[in-house]
Amino acid sequence: MSIEEEQAPEQEQGESPEQTRADEEPVAASRPGVEQIPGMAINVITNPVGFYQGMPKSGGLIDPLIFMVVLAVVGGVLSAILSLFGLGMAGAMFGGLMTIILAPVFVVIFGFIGAAIAYVIWKMMGSQENFETAFRCIAYAAAIAPVTAVLNLIPYLGSLASALWPMALLAIASIHVHRRSVQASWAVFGVIGILFALISVGGEHTSRQLMSGVEDWEEMLKRQ
Repeated sequence: MSIEEEQAPEQEQGESPEQTRADEEPVAASRPGVEQIPGMAINVITNPVGFYQGMPKSGGLIDPLIFMVVLAVVGGVLSAILSLFGLGMAGAMFGGLMTIILAPVFVVIFGFIGAAIAYVIWKMMGSQENFETAFRCIAYAAAIAPVTAVLNLIPYLGSLASALWPMALLAIASIHVHRRSVQASWAVFGVIGILFALISVGGEHTSRQLMSGVEDWEEMLKRQ
């Protein structure tokens, strides 16, 4: 047996479990943690161009899905708290509580549906990115949920923001992640945003009319 053959087993045995774990730690540490969610959300809101320019296109669906769930729950909590003080739209507390309870289910369902629709749109626009990239673009747009919950304090402003702001973020993602032209990106997602805004504002207007009618009816009953 040569000297090299005698030394080889010793080198293999010299790798302790601690060293093996130490080698694996950088891989685990590269995954964003829950504690990074607030900073990421602020970055999406204050610097969407920079965020989407640096957004990893791959890395799994778990992290963006957790991000969506956490931000949806935070938005629901804010809506419920504000409604306790009589602020926001009527029924906001019920909606906020339902968001807190059902957010994980709704986010998973509508997150994947929204990503699938966005993926088809981007494919039609000529993007070469895969579904995971589309899902990540959709997921991180949920950063605005707490802000729109507060904007609901102002009639119709929250509805407009909830419809137009996400489409603006997707237009930015279309430009900087999917490498589509500025004109095409803003045209496509601008039209979608306007349609959503009309539906959202119309729905809020109808809801406010119904609530006003109910209040008038209750007032009439009290007078009788």
